[in-house]
Amino acid sequence: MARLTKYLKLLFHVTILVLINYFIKNQKQIRIEKKIERYIPDIKHILMWTKLPSVEEEGQKYFISHNCHHINCYFTSNRSFFVDLRYFDAIVFNVQDISSQSSDLPEVRSIVQKYIFAANDSSDNYPICSPVYDNYFNWTWTYKPDSSIPYKFISVYNQHQEELGNNILWDKFETIPVTKQFKSSLSSKSAAAAIYLDKCITSSKREVFLNKLKICLATYNLTVDVFGPCGTMKCGRTSLKSCYYRIRTTYYFYLALEDSIADDYITQSVLFGYNNLAVPVVLGGVKYNKYLPPYSYVDAKLLGEKLTAKLIYEAIQNKTKYYEFFNWRNHYTIKESTVLDACSVCQFLNNEGWLKTGTVYTTFREWWNPNYIERCNRFGLTAKLQF
Repeated sequence: MARLTKYLKLLFHVTILVLINYFIKNQKQIRIEKKIERYIPDIKHILMWTKLPSVEEEGQKYFISHNCHHINCYFTSNRSFFVDLRYFDAIVFNVQDISSQSSDLPEVRSIVQKYIFAANDSSDNYPICSPVYDNYFNWTWTYKPDSSIPYKFISVYNQHQEELGNNILWDKFETIPVTKQFKSSLSSKSAAAAIYLDKCITSSKREVFLNKLKICLATYNLTVDVFGPCGTMKCGRTSLKSCYYRIRTTYYFYLALEDSIADDYITQSVLFGYNNLAVPVVLGGVKYNKYLPPYSYVDAKLLGEKLTAKLIYEAIQNKTKYYEFFNWRNHYTIKESTVLDACSVCQFLNNEGWLKTGTVYTTFREWWNPNYIERCNRFGLTAKLQF
């Protein structure tokens, strides 16, 4: 009897251990299944068809590190990530690649996935020539304000640090003279103007304008110092940042000449002047009064070389007139914006309204650049204009 009791106790303990082990094993399986059910279907997979500058991080790292409102998006440049390309929620195409060719494109496409055109450069530098791209893209991600996902190179804020958007209705502020302390920060300036150039030949022909401006300034015994690979001036190192101190302490004006002329294309080059206490002299295709505070810059395209040179000379001679270029600082702040902010792409992919719209850009080439035929002909891409 005692032996039987001992045997039953042993059997009881073994049974308990088996049940505990079974319970633990099944609990692990249940947790794994729940994790898969919670996260995997919510991920928005985005394929970068070709590399896109500023968006080079694979996986969810970008969205987490940039503190995006939505982080359930996944970047990859691996076209074989899925067995079928149609499993991707979106495919992003880079302007630099599709501008020059149209042979490397997906062979299959889902009616629900979004094809996104992305551009970090101007439509003048990269016109789209092939007709295959008309009726091709669902969304656009560019500097143009009527893009599906627009971005800006610079942003303007008011005194309350509220971002003012595009086409700003500027306040009629009083002309308040700058303080003596601010004047002292400008007192070391001794040279007329500077520019940093790393692209010597441009579609905007800024190099032609620059040479003409030099001739006009020479009549006033003034010069333009050209830094960078296209000039003779050096800052001690090769990058533009090493020139900032020289601009701040030496030059009255900074030439913010764009490398291309395109509607709404205004880059961070104006900040090289604003951030370093040099008045920007701007040249571009944008209507600058939509983006920059009044009397904070000189519009060289509007004035031409002769009047621009005259204005520079008069402002240097009349310090009161020069100081007026800085009155806007009492009312606004201008900062660099994030170009191609992928947080907004993830936000769109989480918006049911945008996901359900099946629209495409029917005349995409013309939308991107109304003068695309002329630009494609100039680039020798005439053959690509037709099938």
